[in-house]
Amino acid sequence: MWEESLYPLDPSDPEAWTPIDPDGRQFDDQAVAERKRRAQGALWRTASHTLFFTDADLSAMEQNWVPRPPLSPHDEDLNVVPPRYSREQLLEYVDHCLRKVDEVFAGLTDDRAEEPVADSHRHRGTPVGEMLVVGLVHLQMHAAQIRTFLVTRGVPWAGE
Repeated sequence: MWEESLYPLDPSDPEAWTPIDPDGRQFDDQAVAERKRRAQGALWRTASHTLFFTDADLSAMEQNWVPRPPLSPHDEDLNVVPPRYSREQLLEYVDHCLRKVDEVFAGLTDDRAEEPVADSHRHRGTPVGEMLVVGLVHLQMHAAQIRTFLVTRGVPWAGE
């Protein structure tokens, strides 16, 4: 299930993207390219994408933020599919993000929420408070995708 795609992929679709390696090169081995293409929608990939941007948005005040390992700053570069992360690695990253939520909101004031995010953030100029809300909406969207995927496969959801 970890490798299964949350949504259907049609590699023959002209809009389908061509995966590239972290150095920006296309994969010579078509089997590798196809595996990477399928991985783009995989459960683990959706989770790592969600955690990457949750951390980035919680770090919107930090100049030149980089994700905590095992995630890489290049994981979200155009058409890059990062190495497959394990469930344990991503659960540790969830804990990291939960700690960061506590830190960020403990120090958040009305004045700070109105200040712009760091110039190095992809949404530079956006007020911190707005960026935190946008990040929450992104997190909620992907959490709902993951939840739907798991529940439709008979995996019980906490609290139900």
